[in-house]
Amino acid sequence: ESVRLVGDPDNPRMITFKSKKDLTDQMKRWAKKRVKELEKEDLCGFIFKCDSPSSGMVRVKVYTAKGGVVKKGVGMFARVYMQHFPLIPVEDDGRLHNPQIRENFIERIFTLKRWRDSVAEKPGMGNLVDFHTRNKLLILSHSEKHFRRMGKLVADGKKIPTRELNLQYETLLMEALELKTTVKKNMNVLQHLMGF
Repeated sequence: ESVRLVGDPDNPRMITFKSKKDLTDQMKRWAKKRVKELEKEDLCGFIFKCDSPSSGMVRVKVYTAKGGVVKKGVGMFARVYMQHFPLIPVEDDGRLHNPQIRENFIERIFTLKRWRDSVAEKPGMGNLVDFHTRNKLLILSHSEKHFRRMGKLVADGKKIPTRELNLQYETLLMEALELKTTVKKNMNVLQHLMGF
């Protein structure tokens, strides 16, 4: 039986369409169990199902008590997943038809994989400096603010415990790459390249 989200868009219930059975608690239990299992998979990205009451990432229909519909919901599993893995790039299959969104998503996946491989190889300052040096113009093409913060973080890295330093760096890296590139940002990168 098909299901839909009903009630408050920020905290909806999952209700079956015909029998009106409430599956919210059952779905939340399953979702929490599933994300724990997914921790073992070393995921670098995840694609959700567009408009799905369980796996829709954005703009999922929520039916209000007055019989109206708002497209402000997030699927039950998608919400639990994104809260559990806030740094892993996610998209929904509908948005991936947009070439810019698709390119950004793929770029984030491959950059996260390169970062994880670098940290796994040797989690010290040398690898962090090397990774940042190789990726700083990529970061700059997304966010000058994050580029500066990450440069300062790397410069002050010896004062911070390695595990905390790597987590802070990964957080800033994923935040930066989530921001879209623009012609102006790319021109800035090209001017930096000319300077080198």
